[in-house]
Amino acid sequence: MYKKLILAAVAAGAFAIAGCSSDGASGGAEGGADVFGAPIYLRGEMNDWNAQPQYLIKKVSDGVYVATADLKVDWAPYKFKFADSAWSAGTNFGYRDQPGVFEWGGDPVVLNPKSIFEEVKVTPPADGLYDFYIDVTGENPVTYVKEHK
Repeated sequence: MYKKLILAAVAAGAFAIAGCSSDGASGGAEGGADVFGAPIYLRGEMNDWNAQPQYLIKKVSDGVYVATADLKVDWAPYKFKFADSAWSAGTNFGYRDQPGVFEWGGDPVVLNPKSIFEEVKVTPPADGLYDFYIDVTGENPVTYVKEHK
């Protein structure tokens, strides 16, 4: 009984220490940002929906993160989401309200972090590099896309 109690206390301490090792704000793998405690990737038709290191989001300011992708007009519209490597609920960001289409110069698309199939769509105005932003500073997370500078 005493050994089980000691073992349980040691295990609880180890979990507590591991849980304190990340603030959930930055410093994920390869310089990426941890949003809600997990590395988050831009995932979509531009990368076959894979969680690839070059699409790991990076922090640009408090609560604002970006990933860059090369887009071609002929392949548009592009569907995309932000998600961790396991598509986990709470870190699987798709559109909250239909139609979930980002229009150039328009309002950001409100995201649902517990999305399942709700991909955001965007059509680039020209071939080139584009920055995909996720902004978690407001009441709801949002996304928007800008030409890369």
